[in-house]
Amino acid sequence: MDTATDHSAGSFQTENGGRPQLSFPLFFIDFEASALTLESFPIEVGIAIARGVEGTIETWSTLIAPDPQWTLDDQWDPDAERVHGIRRWDLRHGLSAVEAMAKLNAFVQPNQIVWCDGGHYDAHWLGTLAIAAGIAPAFRLGDIGTMVRTDVEICDLYNAALASSLPPHRAGPDARRLCETLVRALTRE
Repeated sequence: MDTATDHSAGSFQTENGGRPQLSFPLFFIDFEASALTLESFPIEVGIAIARGVEGTIETWSTLIAPDPQWTLDDQWDPDAERVHGIRRWDLRHGLSAVEAMAKLNAFVQPNQIVWCDGGHYDAHWLGTLAIAAGIAPAFRLGDIGTMVRTDVEICDLYNAALASSLPPHRAGPDARRLCETLVRALTRE
């Protein structure tokens, strides 16, 4: 796989001709953000890890305290707040960008692919977090949609499983849902 797009501190992986190999552990990341624009910033991050087919999926998430360079007044969308339910004042309980980025890097092996379903948005939010933290991600982002489309059976199973459950629109539960869905698709359940 080649890096398809570079978003400052985060790179985004796409399938490039050959079928990418999935192996355990599988990592998924999800973000909630101040808005659904490329001027927004991440307000919550979650990661889910499946260490094997039979194992429990580990999940971690945290709110992210706004970095001083992020402007709440200009970059906060009330519609996004209604979707994820995170209020501006909730962010005061979040980790700093440095703490959140350090935790993410601690969960993942260097150069590991971490799957996401938000494409360029997730790459933007990871890059925004990394720049604010001054810490580059130790991992690469992979687009799960592009990956599953390389296998029709897995794609059908994955999409059917996703359609059967509503996303909670919180970073940890969303990452867990995506991870569980892929594990079920891979095991043909």
